[in-house]
Amino acid sequence: MIKVKQAGKFTKLLDELYVENPELEIEVSKRIRWFQDNPEDSRLDNHVLTKRMKSKWAFSITDDIRIVYEWLGKTTVRLLAIGGHKKAYKRKFE
Repeated sequence: MIKVKQAGKFTKLLDELYVENPELEIEVSKRIRWFQDNPEDSRLDNHVLTKRMKSKWAFSITDDIRIVYEWLGKTTVRLLAIGGHKKAYKRKFE
């Protein structure tokens, strides 16, 4: 099982997402569980990012909502951002 940590920015973006779309809370939780159980689950559309986001990955929550993350080791990830394409992929990560 994959261990998941959350960056501070991720938590803030997640709270904002829930204020805007409270119905997404169940879907986000479900998909994070799927990811923890099997990051290669085809329902997640998990993929590596390129160019300025090289070494980051993303998986889908809905058609537009994505979670951006990075691997910290073989079994641990840090969630960096969540939101629509423009919001999630626009972020700078430390």
